[in-house]
Amino acid sequence: MAVAVKLPAVLAPREDRDNQPKLVLVPQSDRRYLRVITTVVLIAILMLGIVSLRAYMAQQEMRLDKLNYDITRARAHFETLRAERANLQSPGQLMNQASLMGLVPSLGIRMVGIPASVAAEVAATVGKVDSDVATHTESPLDEFGRMKAVVVGTP
Repeated sequence: MAVAVKLPAVLAPREDRDNQPKLVLVPQSDRRYLRVITTVVLIAILMLGIVSLRAYMAQQEMRLDKLNYDITRARAHFETLRAERANLQSPGQLMNQASLMGLVPSLGIRMVGIPASVAAEVAATVGKVDSDVATHTESPLDEFGRMKAVVVGTP
């Protein structure tokens, strides 16, 4: 089996070959310079971005340092105020302030117990009877006193 191939460049008449444009070496364009300039500009922009990011981070660190300083100062002030308040509320300081105002300590306190029957009689004469006076309830301490008297002897 045979295949016929016709190559136009080989079999073309000579006049057609002379009419074809001649290949000429063209000097390389300025694209190489454009690529270099673009690369340099991109690297410069990247470096500028890194520098600005670092400057922003430094600003934020300074802000955090200032906040930490303010917090430390506020805590120290709080401790000072707390100590001053404790000093002003101390019994010795209160006694001094009271004596400066002309107050004197009381001589003694005496508690007077009122029997329930007297309280009920007074309430009945006034016309008002409270539920706590009318019905006497026993507290757990009264029960403990009775039990102690039985177990130990005297309360």
